[in-house]
Amino acid sequence: MCAEDRNRRDCLALRAINPENGQECEVLISYDRMQAVARRSMGQAKECGYVVPAILQAPTAVFEGIRTDGDEPRKGVGWRCYCGIPDRAYHSDGSERSPYPNQVFLVFVNDEGIAYNWRWEKADEADPQLPVSHKDRFSNRKL
Repeated sequence: MCAEDRNRRDCLALRAINPENGQECEVLISYDRMQAVARRSMGQAKECGYVVPAILQAPTAVFEGIRTDGDEPRKGVGWRCYCGIPDRAYHSDGSERSPYPNQVFLVFVNDEGIAYNWRWEKADEADPQLPVSHKDRFSNRKL
């Protein structure tokens, strides 16, 4: 798997914003993970291909220090959560739709720079650009 040796034959490299310095950094997604997502639906495959890169490159916030067990990866340590509201979402058949109302899209990246999970979640009522309970779920906000 790419998390162990970062072998480009096993992963796709995506550009992301490094919240430490505003420069570009690299986030990897394993081809195995992409294939598993694609088997679920065309909409989830398109989220992986279009929405995940958009959020990594232009997040509304980046949090570090994932505290919630449900957000932790099975291997490694959860490190960053990129969040934002993309300009589109997808139906299960792959057709475009407007973003889900009152929701944000989250991309979880481990300490080795591997995107291991992404999903839509309910937005915070006080700040609809952030996920609900963000103050309890993450140690600090980097961006």
